[in-house]
Amino acid sequence: MVNQFDVFLGVTAFAQLDDGKRYPLKLKSQSGDTLEFEEQALGITFSASVATYGKIRYLKYKAEYNPHGLGEIPGRNHFDYECTVGLHVKGIRGVKRFFATYNKSEFWVHPFFGELNALPEFTQAILTQNGSDYSFFTTLCDKEFVSTIKGFHDGFDIYVWNNCLPDSVDTVALTWGRGNDPYTLPFKVNKETFLLLGKTPVMRTDKEYPGVFEYLGWCSWDAFHMEVTHADLINKAREFKEKGIPVRWFILDDMWGDVPNNNIPTMQSRELNSFEAAPDRFPKGLNGIVKELKENYNLKVGLWHPATGYWHGINPNSPLAKEYKDYLFWSTKKQLIPRYERDVIEEYYDRQHGFYSECGVDFMKVDYQSHLRWYEKLAMPIGKAADNFHNAVERANNKYFGGALINCMGMATENFWNRKSAVCRFSGDFCPESRKWFSGHILQCAYNSIVQGSVYYGDWDMWWSDDTQAIKNSVIKAMSGGPIYVSDKLGRSKKNVIMPTVFSDGRIIRLDSPARPSPDCLFEDARESGRAFKLFNTHNESGIIAVFNIDKDERPVFADITAADMLIDENKEYCVYDWFSEAAFRISGKDSFRIELKNYDEFKLYIFAPLKDGKAVIGLKNKYMSPATYKISSSGEAVPLDVGELLIFNSDELSETHRSQDVAEEDL
Repeated sequence: MVNQFDVFLGVTAFAQLDDGKRYPLKLKSQSGDTLEFEEQALGITFSASVATYGKIRYLKYKAEYNPHGLGEIPGRNHFDYECTVGLHVKGIRGVKRFFATYNKSEFWVHPFFGELNALPEFTQAILTQNGSDYSFFTTLCDKEFVSTIKGFHDGFDIYVWNNCLPDSVDTVALTWGRGNDPYTLPFKVNKETFLLLGKTPVMRTDKEYPGVFEYLGWCSWDAFHMEVTHADLINKAREFKEKGIPVRWFILDDMWGDVPNNNIPTMQSRELNSFEAAPDRFPKGLNGIVKELKENYNLKVGLWHPATGYWHGINPNSPLAKEYKDYLFWSTKKQLIPRYERDVIEEYYDRQHGFYSECGVDFMKVDYQSHLRWYEKLAMPIGKAADNFHNAVERANNKYFGGALINCMGMATENFWNRKSAVCRFSGDFCPESRKWFSGHILQCAYNSIVQGSVYYGDWDMWWSDDTQAIKNSVIKAMSGGPIYVSDKLGRSKKNVIMPTVFSDGRIIRLDSPARPSPDCLFEDARESGRAFKLFNTHNESGIIAVFNIDKDERPVFADITAADMLIDENKEYCVYDWFSEAAFRISGKDSFRIELKNYDEFKLYIFAPLKDGKAVIGLKNKYMSPATYKISSSGEAVPLDVGELLIFNSDELSETHRSQDVAEEDL
């Protein structure tokens, strides 16, 4: 046993063969930062080495399995497809506190708080703290292999797999870096890791945010589910117009397509017949509904579809299957889906998205993206399949829709490292009227915004404007830095709930950064801690913080609020504006105040606006993200960006100035 291997404590090695069994490997030698292991009786050699690339460290694996000459070994001919080789470590040096992110399902990433030996399967990343020193560890996906972390016995495993039955391994299993800022560290480590992998690092801040998502939208799913029709969509568009709610785009979600309904027990069993809309519910076809929404209601129209054609692939008895027979194959899940050879899948998506473009569609939502590890099992290395898939989707989307794309159900490691597009869903599906769901949802989105938010703009999913969680949902969507869209049922949209998130023309008041947990919440589970959960964002020199009770038993919780919670300048003085009570007070950046939230229904939204000469501009009174609702004119005056009352704190009092429609645009 090795006592120390760089930052890792108690390192041993293992291999897994295609009989599904795990075999311990013996330490052969140690030279510098390289460990050599073997198991002569099985013909396995394995080296693990640590090296430096730029400002990060990386762990590289090389292994061979050569059973030839050892006699017949029934059932042991290769490394296994779901685990090849790995290290088992007992701990990480200097870790006092940590959180991890992991795939709770193959599609969605959640935060984990606990012990290292309890890390869930498919842990993707770990952020650790030791005083003011932080370390960020991330798994990755190269051209063939994916790495993962999993708690095991007295520590955790770091292992790699490629979805096939390889005889050799040559891959980087882990990268990590250190720093004193836990919010920028994942960005820095991930950027260097892209370079190490030979990929161009396209971080969130490098990506162009799709223009269509700068405006308020609506999605058909939680409104109509699988019964969506042409008439439903027109009636909903008419409702928004009559109520004066400035929705600017629609997503036609699940079951708009030509999918047979009869005698199919579950949604996941349905197969795609054609690229057209369902003829019984859309008698004018896809082009007909898109044209009417655009011409009569001035809406952009987006289209949802799963990556596999439909949930259960493509109907093998359909005209589509016949026409595209050279582009399809039977997966190991016995479903007919697109092939993943690069030129084949590029042509398939070009033709599919080209058809949608001819029908007038403006953007896409491609769902079910983390299917690859199950559908490509034993067919193609997972890294290659993911690269081919995302390249094909994005190539077609850029060609026909200018990059306007929502990636959904796609948070697996192989997806994270192979996408170049901008927007990715950061949470599982919205659950209306669920107070418990909200607790998990806000944690999932906030922690994903730290790790995956370094590379993607987070989509925090749809919401209802009329359920009991509507106000809370509207606040966190407004803070998210990503798209804002509702999924209200017919007749149930509430303008007064929606409008605090957008300007009067439907532009969302979008912040440049994602919303994240405050520093004192970062390494604790607010469902267990007895303290409130604090979500923060910033705009210019102002801080925005929302405070929630998400205690698992709905016990009263408390929070101490200070400028440090938002990473804003503690040496300044601030006006604190309580958005919902419309009260304001002065506070030093080094001081704090305490609040108590008795249950799930109590929550707070505070704006910290810096005082200059005793005066602070808060912003438009009727918008949650008020610091982003005004500009400073050339004469130094605060000018609101929309009609409404501009709040200014002066001499310990709030005053209001009103913007009318005729404000000169040059003052903006």
